[in-house]
Amino acid sequence: MLSFALMLAHGCSSVGSGGEAPPRVTLVKEGQAAAAIYVAERVMKGEPTRLRSSVEDLARCLEKMSDAKVEIVIGAPKADDKRLPILIGELAEERFGPPKKKEPYKQGLRLVVSRKGIGLLGESDLAASYAIYELLDRLGCRWYMPSEMGEVIPKAATVTVEEMDLSSVPYTIYRGIWYCDEDYKRRNRLGGPLLHAGHALEMYITADQLKAHPEWRATDEQGRPTGARRLKWSCPGLAEALADNIIAYLDKNPGAFSVSLSQDDGMGFDSSPQDRALDAGDFDPIFGDNSITDRLLWFCNRIADRITRKYPDVLFGMLAYGPSNRPPVREKVHPNIIPQIAPITYSRAQPWTDDGEPNNKAMRRLLEGWGKAAKATSYYFYGWFLAEPSAPNPFITKWSVNIPLAYQKGSCRFWQPETTPNFETTMQALYLGIRMSWDPSQDPKAIIDELHRNFYGHAAKEMAEYWHFIDSVWVDTPEYAGCGFGHMRRWTPERMAKARELLNKGIAAAQTPAEKARVKMADESLRMFELFMKLRHDLSDGRFESLAAEAAQYQADWAKLSAQYKPQFAFTWLVPGYFKQFYQLTYDEASRVAKDFAILTRPPMRQWRYQVDEKRAGEPAGWAAPEFDDSGWKVTDPCVDTWSDLGYHNYMGPMWYRCEVTLPEAPAGKKVYLWIGATDGSAKVFVNGKHTPCVTPKGERVASFTGYASPASFDITEAVRKDKNKVAIFCVREFLNELGTGGLLGPVVIYRDKD
Repeated sequence: MLSFALMLAHGCSSVGSGGEAPPRVTLVKEGQAAAAIYVAERVMKGEPTRLRSSVEDLARCLEKMSDAKVEIVIGAPKADDKRLPILIGELAEERFGPPKKKEPYKQGLRLVVSRKGIGLLGESDLAASYAIYELLDRLGCRWYMPSEMGEVIPKAATVTVEEMDLSSVPYTIYRGIWYCDEDYKRRNRLGGPLLHAGHALEMYITADQLKAHPEWRATDEQGRPTGARRLKWSCPGLAEALADNIIAYLDKNPGAFSVSLSQDDGMGFDSSPQDRALDAGDFDPIFGDNSITDRLLWFCNRIADRITRKYPDVLFGMLAYGPSNRPPVREKVHPNIIPQIAPITYSRAQPWTDDGEPNNKAMRRLLEGWGKAAKATSYYFYGWFLAEPSAPNPFITKWSVNIPLAYQKGSCRFWQPETTPNFETTMQALYLGIRMSWDPSQDPKAIIDELHRNFYGHAAKEMAEYWHFIDSVWVDTPEYAGCGFGHMRRWTPERMAKARELLNKGIAAAQTPAEKARVKMADESLRMFELFMKLRHDLSDGRFESLAAEAAQYQADWAKLSAQYKPQFAFTWLVPGYFKQFYQLTYDEASRVAKDFAILTRPPMRQWRYQVDEKRAGEPAGWAAPEFDDSGWKVTDPCVDTWSDLGYHNYMGPMWYRCEVTLPEAPAGKKVYLWIGATDGSAKVFVNGKHTPCVTPKGERVASFTGYASPASFDITEAVRKDKNKVAIFCVREFLNELGTGGLLGPVVIYRDKD
C-alpha cells in the first residue's frame, strides 16, 4: 500500500546563519545580463514540453523585468563562459546533487542559489518546472488570472536573489482547477497525478452484463426496477464483475494513477431490503433518510481489494456526495480509496465556522470524520456560488477559513475544486486556493493583500475596499439558500448602491492601461449583476411588460462578454444555462401575461401568512376556508425570503400560504386567473375556500401544479368575487435540491381576460 508520510514533508534548508540576511547573487546588473540559462538538448528539441516552456518563460520574465536578454544555451557551460550559470534539470543535479526532499510521485524540487551558479532541478521534469517558478516567485512574478491581463512582473534594472539551498515538496499531491490555460497552470505550479472521482461507478458494467444479470439492477422497496442506471450493490458477483472490468482497463493502461468509484449523480438508489441492510442506521437529517456511506464503502472496498491484488498502487477516487456525504460508521476505508468530499447541500457563502448556517456543525463533523477515517482525502470545493454564478463573489473569508480546516481536520491532499471560467467574480479565491495548496502555512490575508496591491496598482486601496465589501455582504447576511432566490435579501438596493460607489472610486483611481483593463472587467461584472438584480426587482414589483426583452438582452450581453474575456476564462458559459433554467420562463411568461391580459393586482401579492403542515392536517382542518383564523401565523414575502431564511433549510414537506386581496368585479364572460411566478415543488390553490384548477400551457386542467422555478396559472373564475377574497396556497417541497428553497419563489398576481 502507498505511504502518505512523505507527502506531509514540506520545508527547506537554507544557507545563512546568525540571523543575518543571506548574501545576494546578481542575475542582471543595470540592464545587462550577468547570467545565462543552461539546459540539456533533449529539453529544447522536438515538441514543446512543460519544462521547455518553463525555461523559455524564465528567460522571458527576466527580460521583461530588466530589459536584459538572458540567453538560453543548449548544454553545459564552457570553461571560458564567465556568466553566472542558471542550470536546469540534470545539468543542475550534476553540479549540486539531487533534491534533499522526496515525494512518492516525484514532485520534490531543489533551488540552489550560490555564487557558483543557480540550480533549478527536481525529481522529474515536472518538479524542475516547479523549481523555475519557485525562483520567479521569489523574484516577485505573479499570475493572478490567465492571459497577459493577469500577469504582474516587477521592473528592476538590477535583478538579484538571495543565496539559498531549498529542497521542498508541494503539500498536496495534486493541484488543479477546471478552467484555465496551460500557461496559468504551469506558472502557478498546478499539476501532479490527478485523482479521478467523476460519476462512473455504474458505467463499468456493460449492457450485455446487465442483460445477463437483471438481478443487478437497482429496485424500489417493492422489488421493481427503478429504471435508472443504479445497481443493487448487495448482489453476489456484482463487485467482482465490476472489479474485473476495471482490471481489464488497467491491463490496457498500466500507468494509470487512479480510477473513479464514484456513483452516478442524483438520487434514486436501491431501496430493497438487501441493500438497505448494508446501511449502518446513521440517519441523515438533511436527506431525511439513512446515510448510504457504509453501503457504498462495503461495495467499493470489495472492488478495491480485488483490484489491488494485481495493481497495488492504483488509487480510487470515491465521491462522498449527497446521501453518502457523511463519514462511515461501520466500514473502514480501504487504504487505496481517497474520499472526495463534495458537500453540495452545505454552506453556500459562509465559512464553516459560522454556526448560524443551518448545516455547518454537521459539515465540521463530516470533515473531521472523513479526515480520521481515511489516509487522505480530496476536498471538492465549489469555486462559484452554485446555481447562480453571475454575482461578484470573491470567497475571501470563506476560503481563508475553510482551506486551512480542510488540510488540518480533513486530511486533504488533493486540491481539485469544481470551478468554472469565472475569474471576473472569484479570482481571489481561485488564486488563494492555488497558493495554499502549495504551502498551507502561508497567511491567507497576506496573499489577498498582495493580490490587490499588485493587480490593481494605483487603484489597489479602492478595489480592495470594493472586494472586501462584496465579501462581507455574502458572509454577514444570514441568508443560506443557493441560487438567486435569496439575492433580494442579501443584495438590497442600498448594498448595490454602495458596491457601485466603491467600484466607481476604483475606476477613477486606475491610471495605467493594465490597471484600467483590470478594473474594467470588475466593472463589467458588477454592471451585469446590476441588470440581474433589476430583473428581480421588476418582477417582484410587477413591472412585467419589458421583462422578456430585458432578459433576452441580458443573455446577449453576457454572451458578448464571455467571448470578449475568453482569454481570461471569465464570464462563464454556465450563466445562460442557469438563467434559462431558473429565471427565463418566469420573465417570458410575466411579459406575456402583461401583454395579453389585464393584471388586477399591482403591485403583486407579496405579503403572505405561512404555516408548516408537516402532518398534512391543514386541508381537513379547514385552513383553506375564508373564515379560518390565520392571525397567529407568521408573515413572509416570497420574493425576498427563502425557506432557509424562515428556518426550514432542510425541510421536506408541506407549507400553507394565505393572504387577502381586494378585486374589482370581473366583466361577464371574462376568465380570471391567479398566476404564481415560480415554485419549488407543488402548489394547490384555493380561493374563498374553493379548490381551483391549474391550467397547463397546453390548456389542460389539473388539480395542482408541480415544477421547479417555472410559472403556473390557475383558473379562479368560479371562485373569485368582488371586493375581499381569501387566497390559500398549499405548497409541498417534493424533490430534494441543494438550494435551501421551497414553496413560493416569487410574486403572485391575479389577471383576467382583456375587455
